[in-house]
Amino acid sequence: MNEPVIGRVCTSRAGHDKGRAFLIVGVCDDNHVLLSDGETRKLSRPKKKKLTHLHIEPLKSDEIAKKFAECKEILDADVRKALQLFGYNNG
Repeated sequence: MNEPVIGRVCTSRAGHDKGRAFLIVGVCDDNHVLLSDGETRKLSRPKKKKLTHLHIEPLKSDEIAKKFAECKEILDADVRKALQLFGYNNG
């Protein structure tokens, strides 16, 4: 399994959001991450999910990770755009 780092793309393997693509926007502990897709899960209220319920993709949005590292403002539109660039269409 790929390492859960901020900006990495993942898809849900369990729950009502199964099959949906998200970006990791936070790491809580060894077993949980915070997810956002910019649509149903906004950055203002990310989803906390267990790593065992996720498939972490090898894709990473360097732009989002860089903005988080520099503490710059990130918009939900930035998250949606990053997912669309990788070919994920949640809508």
